[in-house]
Amino acid sequence: MEHVTLKATARTELGKSPNRRLRTAGQIPSVAYGKGTATPLSLAVDHDALLAVLGSPKGRNSVIHLAVEGDKNYPVMVRDFAVHPISRRLLHADFLTIDENSPIEVEVPFVTTGKSKGEADGGTVLVGARRLRVRCLPAVIPAQIAADVSALGLEEGIKVKELGVPAGVEVLLPAERRIVVVKAPKSAEDKAAAPGEAPAAAADAKKGDAKKPEPAKKPDAKK
Repeated sequence: MEHVTLKATARTELGKSPNRRLRTAGQIPSVAYGKGTATPLSLAVDHDALLAVLGSPKGRNSVIHLAVEGDKNYPVMVRDFAVHPISRRLLHADFLTIDENSPIEVEVPFVTTGKSKGEADGGTVLVGARRLRVRCLPAVIPAQIAADVSALGLEEGIKVKELGVPAGVEVLLPAERRIVVVKAPKSAEDKAAAPGEAPAAAADAKKGDAKKPEPAKKPDAKK
């Protein structure tokens, strides 16, 4: 089963000053909670080691075995983390304990590859979502889901059910939803009509004005 191991130590001192000392020593304060933990675990993990996990292809969807010194290994995933706005160093991390034998829901990046045939005719590839929510076992979470658009012509697309996803991975979107479509270029009339009034409607309005009869003159009052 694919996972990475991250060493952790229990934090006995809490508060701003101890946390500052941890960061100076290359550690960051963190918390682990969820299944298998009666109460949240206050931990310290190596900054660079966690940064390497977050920078890997699966990023925060990586399955981590958190090896807590003097305790045991906890299968976890990164739930959240904080980054310093200037230095961009990690400040804190939350880990969620998981059951590796139970499916979970996560979001994975969605990308398209290739250049569609429709683009040569002036079309534009439109993508309905850049991240897809999927359900699967932690071990088979894909780094990304990709769709090849090379064969698509104008007004052709790819439905969710047509995506090539690994075995055991379910995309949590309606199967018939088109996730990618190659839109045809707008015609000259469409371009002229947007965003203002449609040309035909405007012309009809002008004709209507031209046909409006002049108001009848009131007869002169009898002398």
